[in-house]
Amino acid sequence: MRLRKQIAQRVVEPAALRLYQWRGDPIARLMRPDAKADPYPLYAEVRRHHLVHSALGAWVTARHATATSVLKDRRFSSSPLHQPGYRPPTYAAGDPRAELPGADLLTMDPPDHTRLRRLVSSAFTPRAIASLEPWIRDAIDRLLASVDAAAGFDLIDALAFPLPIAVICHLLGVPAEDQASFRAWGHDVATTLEPQSSPTAEARTRNAELALTAYLRKRVRELRADPDDSLLSALIAAEDEGDRLSSGELVSTALLLLIAGFETTVNLIGNGLVALLGERQQWEHLTAEPALIPAAVEELLRYDSPVQLTSRTATEHVDLDGVVIPQGASIIVAIGGANRDPEAFGDPDRLRVDRPDAARHLSFSLGIHHCLGSALARLEGRIALEELARRYPALELAAPPTRRPLLVLRGFETVPVRAGSAPFRGLPRKSAGSTLAP
Repeated sequence: MRLRKQIAQRVVEPAALRLYQWRGDPIARLMRPDAKADPYPLYAEVRRHHLVHSALGAWVTARHATATSVLKDRRFSSSPLHQPGYRPPTYAAGDPRAELPGADLLTMDPPDHTRLRRLVSSAFTPRAIASLEPWIRDAIDRLLASVDAAAGFDLIDALAFPLPIAVICHLLGVPAEDQASFRAWGHDVATTLEPQSSPTAEARTRNAELALTAYLRKRVRELRADPDDSLLSALIAAEDEGDRLSSGELVSTALLLLIAGFETTVNLIGNGLVALLGERQQWEHLTAEPALIPAAVEELLRYDSPVQLTSRTATEHVDLDGVVIPQGASIIVAIGGANRDPEAFGDPDRLRVDRPDAARHLSFSLGIHHCLGSALARLEGRIALEELARRYPALELAAPPTRRPLLVLRGFETVPVRAGSAPFRGLPRKSAGSTLAP
């Protein structure tokens, strides 16, 4: 059985994928390296076809109006339980993941989702998030104090990557001596949002999940006995009409906070700076008028979304703009494509830090699964931009940035920058796009 699985993963699945790519299937083509590097021409083709049905079994939309309908419609669920043939994972005796609930806030339907979100929201208040601003600004000061801006530094390694990890560790009360391990585990676990077939990647993710789950179970026990001022302690104390989060729900929520709040913020900062430095006038506009930075964060989220795709499953037959989506069928919402829809945003492929309607983007989803950490991501992105613009108004790309070869999480591996006087001119041109097969 193991040999059969290896053959399927290493030979049959890649060959089938290449066949579908050759036939022009949109989902298969999204997995090609060129589409991962620049998916926007493919999104535009999908938009022109309204709803596209993939031979791989799912529907795809990149229209803002259709995406909005799907994300708000309770008949479309994010739970895998509605997918035909779905089998929940099983764990061996002693595996700490066996004690976690079968779903988290991202993959849970009402009424369980309503109960859990109400309890979590009671600790994750706007006031609690806003109170983090001085701490985040101090963290950025410490991170940037060690860089040589004139000689150049990697924005991802120096700021975009360590900042959200430091914030999450602060929220979860992770001691300083454990943060290096936590950072490595979080990096691997976050890739669970990606479609994976590599046995090496799956093993790495599994090991990180095991380590993180065991660590967080221990941390919950410690904080029950000796509370501190962390968000995790607040979640432990959260109560609504006598209802509290179980230990398994606490660990699951902490894991979700890490997965949803780590890579997305890394990508917001990295994608945003590359976009701004590639459009020099927009960067100069921002440094001259720092009051525009909150609006610029919304535009950066729209222009190159940190999370490109999400999916839902129809829980019944749904008439979607004249097309019937059968019960059990999946629909992929191309968030990145919806954010570039010309019917929703004028001149959508142009970056404009003063765009008045940028906040209509779907980068934090909509409906009951609207991102609970959106205020925190916006706060981190705003402060990072403010500090970079204030310190380095002549910041420039020192070399071409390198993208991570991921499909769902869109971001950079490296972004070399320096506090120079003229922008780097060697960025690759945008792809010209191609045509969907009928």
